[in-house]
Amino acid sequence: MMARRALSENQNVPRPAEWFARFDPITAGFTYIRWLGDRKGIEKLTETWDKTIVDRTRELQEWVKYCHLVQKRGVSIYAYANNHYAGHAPATIAQFLNLWNEKRPRD
Repeated sequence: MMARRALSENQNVPRPAEWFARFDPITAGFTYIRWLGDRKGIEKLTETWDKTIVDRTRELQEWVKYCHLVQKRGVSIYAYANNHYAGHAPATIAQFLNLWNEKRPRD
């Protein structure tokens, strides 16, 4: 079986909760997350990628939860968002980092 190193979110992929419930998706000392979104769906709403169009707060909160669990295992996490995920990739990353810092376990 091929090692899964990339976790992805788009309309055709199960949510992180489903992966972690069924098997351990972390098979290496790092993981790579790709927030891709629904290209055709969001392009019906906009073709200007300068602001958030789709509220992904709930989805990103779920990712934060699982990323904290992964980080506790000593696994490095790399993440990428494209504009089709929420409308503006830099805003998606900023929102994830804000949610990450809000939920950061205190030592």
